[in-house]
Amino acid sequence: MRAYFKNMLLCYQGKCDGLVYYFNRSLNRVIVRPLVKPRPTENSRRFGRISANLKNLEPSASFRSDLRVYVDIFNSRVANQDVVLQNWYNAFTRLRWNLAKSDPGYIDLETITRAQIEANDLPCRTVKRAVEAGLLAPVNGYELLTQEM
Repeated sequence: MRAYFKNMLLCYQGKCDGLVYYFNRSLNRVIVRPLVKPRPTENSRRFGRISANLKNLEPSASFRSDLRVYVDIFNSRVANQDVVLQNWYNAFTRLRWNLAKSDPGYIDLETITRAQIEANDLPCRTVKRAVEAGLLAPVNGYELLTQEM
């Protein structure tokens, strides 16, 4: 659904009539989506545990900076106009989920720690190695993104 405003308000956000409204600065659009309250299932609880564990990994500031650069380059490509990464954390979670898909029996996102990542020398330690391993899409200049997690 497309909504057009005569006078764009950058701060229009909130919930109304079962919809959620918010402004996305990178897309320069107000986004409207249905308000969905997920049913508590085992899958949603597992997803919550994985999300909490990924947040606890606490990547370094330099690694986050490399992910921000990667996101900017990725979003600037014409071929990626339909698939937009909103921020560094989107790229971070995409990287981790692709890592788990690459070896499902070996890597468990619920329990993975920084020590395991460093001890097993997993390719998710730098953006460069992640791109070379196929965990992230290649972009121009990814070879320079070598800061460790």
